[in-house]
Amino acid sequence: MEDAWQPEALRNRRLEQLRATMDDYIAKNTEQVEGNLPVFFGHVAATLDKTFPELDDRTYDDFIDATVFALLGVTSEAPTPEFLDKVLRHAMGNKRRRKGRATLDVVVALKLIDSGNYYQAIECLTPHRGYDGRINAAIAYCYYALSLAKNQKSRLRPDDLELHAREEMLNLSRVRAPLNRLGLFNRKDSRLNSIFWFMLDLAFAWFPSEPEFYRMGVTWTKHEGDVERRNHLLAHATERFSDDRFFLTEAFNTRVELRNGSGAAAIVKQMMQQYPDDLEPLYYGMKLAILGAQPRSYASFRKLAILKEFPRHLLLMLDAVFEVMCNHKMESYVCFGEAKKASPGRDYYTTALDYILRDFIEGDEERAKRARSTFFTAMDQYCMQVLKIRE
Repeated sequence: MEDAWQPEALRNRRLEQLRATMDDYIAKNTEQVEGNLPVFFGHVAATLDKTFPELDDRTYDDFIDATVFALLGVTSEAPTPEFLDKVLRHAMGNKRRRKGRATLDVVVALKLIDSGNYYQAIECLTPHRGYDGRINAAIAYCYYALSLAKNQKSRLRPDDLELHAREEMLNLSRVRAPLNRLGLFNRKDSRLNSIFWFMLDLAFAWFPSEPEFYRMGVTWTKHEGDVERRNHLLAHATERFSDDRFFLTEAFNTRVELRNGSGAAAIVKQMMQQYPDDLEPLYYGMKLAILGAQPRSYASFRKLAILKEFPRHLLLMLDAVFEVMCNHKMESYVCFGEAKKASPGRDYYTTALDYILRDFIEGDEERAKRARSTFFTAMDQYCMQVLKIRE
């Protein structure tokens, strides 16, 4: 009989349990595993096939990658090149997709880095340069570590090895490689991420006039959920690159996230001075007034928005959001009615908002609170889309 269908969440939980069991087995039987790699990887593949017969190829191969990561993580001594090659060969032989070994090569390279074999690590990483920006940073790290080992005394000029490291980081800023293609290393405390941040901090000092490094840092802090580091980077970036809209937008959003109203207002003022004809800073001003339930501030920005020909149906929608955030139930209902009249052809959207608004007006306290948050979030995303503001 075929296995009954299972929700993805349940499948993932069972995969995590199998992962934990496999990692525990590797830790307790490291020598036996290392001594008989063909049997071990064959056992891993057979277990996956039997336990999860419908597993997609990517998830299947990711499990093999994680197995190699766990194995190399418990080896007590620096593995020989022959051993590492053997691990890679048997791991690739048991994967369903026999191409794309970037993750495995990074796993091996990190082991080589930790054992001081930087040239071998560079060989592993170089074929995947540009696949994930953290790989480029790891290559630069190898060159920089070699430079430090060669020249331990302080020096006035960087040597050729350090110049290689600088060139690698500079190339990274130019190609704008993605930073999220190696899911196995996306944990905040992963060794690859530590190397990435170490090299990024050096790049800030090496290339103080290059904004791309700050852009990469801000982007990755959002992925990691590190709002404090993001705020720190943005403080420097907005000072050094005061005319860069990306940093101003991120600074506004971060200050809103930190509930720093005065800081967010300062960014709005700066954006209005630098981009007087744009609707984006006006929207941010209204958004800030809505979040703070400040009628005078909202009215002031609304007048400016009318003068700048802000879309009328959005203004009416924002009026409804403002009343909702002020907890004015009857007023919000009236305003939303006007907004619907001014939004022909958008029934698919206004109908959904109507249901949320009813929860706010008719629901109990807890339900109304959730509806307020949902109504604001939905309107914020809609306005950003209409005004073509990047998140």
